[in-house]
Amino acid sequence: MNEGKCRILIVDDDPFVAELLAVILDADGYGVDMAENGQEALEKFDAAPDVGLIISDMNMPVMNGLELIRELRGRNGHVPVIILTGNSEISVAIQALKNGANDYLLKDENIQETILVAVDRVLEKHRLKMNNRLLTEDLARKNRELEKERALAHKVQESILPRSVAFPGFSAGTFYRPSDQIGGDFFDAWESDNHLHFLIGDISGHNTSAALLMAVCKGMFSSLGQSVHDPLAVVTAANRLLCPMLNDTEMFLTLVYISYDRESGIMRLLSAGHNTVYLVRGRDLIPFDSTGPAIGWDSDDTWEVLTEPVNPGDLLFLYTDGLIEAENDRGETFEGQLEETLTSFNAHPAEMVPRIFAALDGFCCGRFTDDITLLALRREEES
Repeated sequence: MNEGKCRILIVDDDPFVAELLAVILDADGYGVDMAENGQEALEKFDAAPDVGLIISDMNMPVMNGLELIRELRGRNGHVPVIILTGNSEISVAIQALKNGANDYLLKDENIQETILVAVDRVLEKHRLKMNNRLLTEDLARKNRELEKERALAHKVQESILPRSVAFPGFSAGTFYRPSDQIGGDFFDAWESDNHLHFLIGDISGHNTSAALLMAVCKGMFSSLGQSVHDPLAVVTAANRLLCPMLNDTEMFLTLVYISYDRESGIMRLLSAGHNTVYLVRGRDLIPFDSTGPAIGWDSDDTWEVLTEPVNPGDLLFLYTDGLIEAENDRGETFEGQLEETLTSFNAHPAEMVPRIFAALDGFCCGRFTDDITLLALRREEES
């Protein structure tokens, strides 16, 4: 047998046909075994794991060709099978194909010319099928590994984000939902030197890179904001660090950074390409639009910082664009509903945030294509 040629098992109780096929196949370099019926063929197949093809007659004693095929496929065997049949037995051959045969070959005067063509065709199809099976199994394995990694990344992200936001004199409500297991949204809040710092950010994209950058950015802003209370200084420093990282990635970060001075009751707000921030004051809404470009485009970018007093009872509402870009079945976005929703649900932030999400969920019938993060903060009334 030539290297690369498989072993073929011929199953036929007609010795003339079996010997004829064996001679032809042997001359072409195939190794050949022979059996007189299906039962003997099974025994030889079990004893010779290198058999790569079975050529079987249909009508045989003890176990016929159809029974042989059923037995092989019942064992989940993938060895290809060519059925030998006469001109008057085409319907039987079709039945064999339905039961797992790979092809059939007529036992006629042309068999010496057709046998090698049929063998080569079936073996090539089988080789492609097995390659596809291996590729599919490999892809499934990699997908399972990826899902495990994404599940782990999801747990890590959840552990990175604040479990609660609570400061004396302020109440808060938060909501975080990635569109997939991992996302690029984040929020944070901390107090340092009588200043409260609030931020919300949205990394472009929804892949692993966005999730990794989210973790980097959250840590970076938290570190910079521990000792610096000027939003412009913090964002400018972060932008200069992030631009080299994001160069040629087509990724960027939109962000709102707020620093609140407890002593003066004044907040300083910077919005780097982010959505409108709302200050809810009773039934009135004060919007704060973007004050400069997104972060990560140009290390020399700069931003305007807005100032506004935060009075007792005032509520700040920050969010990512997954909220306002969610669509209903008519293609309308939730952006047109947001301002009315905010004034309708002007309650304790911990109650307001889930009500807003419930309104969104009903609006778009649960169809979310982007990460959604909500952060509501209210200065409590002084007792």
